[in-house]
Amino acid sequence: SSGINAEYGGMILIAEGAADQDGNPIKAEQVKQLLSDAGMDVRVTVLGHVQRGGQPSAFDRNLGSRLGCEAARVMTEGVKSGVEIDPCIVSLKNNKIIKLPLMEAIKHTHSVKECFRKKDFAKAQELRGTGFSKKVEISKMLSVMDVKPVAEGTKRLHIGAAFIGAPAPGMNSGIRALAKIAAYHGNIVTVFHEGVDGMVGADYAQLSPDECDLWSMRGGCLAGASRSTINPSNVKAILTQFKKLELDCLVLFGGFEAVTSTLTLADHVTIPVYLIPSTISNNVPGSDFSIGCDTALNTIVRAVDCIKQSAASTRKRVFVIDVMGGNCGYLAVLSGLASGADAVYIPEQHVNIDQLQCDAYRVMDKIIQGCKRGIIIRNENSSPHYKNDFVTALYAEEGKDKFVTRSAVLGHIQQGYSPSPFDRALAASFACKVYRDIVKRTTKPELTPADLVVVGIRGSVTTFTPVLQLKMDIPRRVPVDNWWLDLKPLVQTLALPPNTATVQDNCTDTCTHCDEK
Repeated sequence: SSGINAEYGGMILIAEGAADQDGNPIKAEQVKQLLSDAGMDVRVTVLGHVQRGGQPSAFDRNLGSRLGCEAARVMTEGVKSGVEIDPCIVSLKNNKIIKLPLMEAIKHTHSVKECFRKKDFAKAQELRGTGFSKKVEISKMLSVMDVKPVAEGTKRLHIGAAFIGAPAPGMNSGIRALAKIAAYHGNIVTVFHEGVDGMVGADYAQLSPDECDLWSMRGGCLAGASRSTINPSNVKAILTQFKKLELDCLVLFGGFEAVTSTLTLADHVTIPVYLIPSTISNNVPGSDFSIGCDTALNTIVRAVDCIKQSAASTRKRVFVIDVMGGNCGYLAVLSGLASGADAVYIPEQHVNIDQLQCDAYRVMDKIIQGCKRGIIIRNENSSPHYKNDFVTALYAEEGKDKFVTRSAVLGHIQQGYSPSPFDRALAASFACKVYRDIVKRTTKPELTPADLVVVGIRGSVTTFTPVLQLKMDIPRRVPVDNWWLDLKPLVQTLALPPNTATVQDNCTDTCTHCDEK
């Protein structure tokens, strides 16, 4: 019962196949009786088959598309080569699509069952994957409410935290996890309100685990975030504040503003600094994913679903939809793939007039063939010249006899909403990884710029990268390498018909976008 909050109550989740170390089933009614005997008011809810329902998330849609395309590619290559294909499973590992021999996968599954029989539960967790074991460990760490007393003669660690940049869903989950783990070990977390403004203005408060216990489900940033950055003009005042508070380390949540702030602190190393990527744009170098990008992606997909219903329910309509992301096209590409967009325009790939015309003709062909709607998604900074109004006008002119064109700018709804399960889990994972390293790094006799790091996930591994080693384009505020760019060709492959007479007849002789020219 140590995980039960006296004020808010608690929640216990039981897997349908849960069993004790002797293999005896653990039932909800047994747990209810145990807690009731301890004087608690307990209710049992069995979720059942509602877990199989609902609309698929953006991740599930994209995963299905990626797996389906890979399966089709494998089969096509086999037919063309005339070589019989061995039975295999197309799967996702380390964020990459792989082929796994079917018999090997079956053997692996049987090994898990055998571990259960031998009561080797640690090995069973290991066979589920490193990510599974880590999630179990993190769940245990966050479920304990007791506070460990600090050993006599041991200094309590004082951890500073701040949110720099725009709010991102999942920030609250991250600071909650950090506060709970620190408090469990008898340490302190002080949060600066409104980010850098709170550092300069000495606006801060200690954060107790009880205060933020329900924060994980809430979007935005309850401690306050600000786009103000740490820069040469304010860094001395901020370092003075750190010294006054006797901070042992600093944890920053944020996007590229937090990156530039950490770079400034690298010239004045006094304490270790950890940057937890938190931005819907997913443009922080050193990590495949940032806290908040999954929630924003699902928000966009829900909005596009509504727009598609409107487009298909009236008359033939094409919508040009403007999404956020700054100079990073992650949200545009992934939302385009998940929502079945007909074209996606991003800053990473130059947009020219030939491409716009070809895409307009392709959409026209699609509508002529019977489709009732078209969806075009463009990143807000995809082109300094071909902006939303221009693209909308072009499609309207080229398709005026075949369809009606409308535009939609989604705006700041993309920063809102409650964080998705993925963002909550990612935030907790980052916070736990950071806390473990804080305990090690704060005991170092000497600090260097290498002690200012970004925590990130690469494939299935959570790593630290010194901020001075990040590969990035600072003026454009983006990483140099983007894994998700390989997914963009799938958007056109899945959404648009092959080139037909309309495209070929209207395409200019200088067109380099049309494959048939």
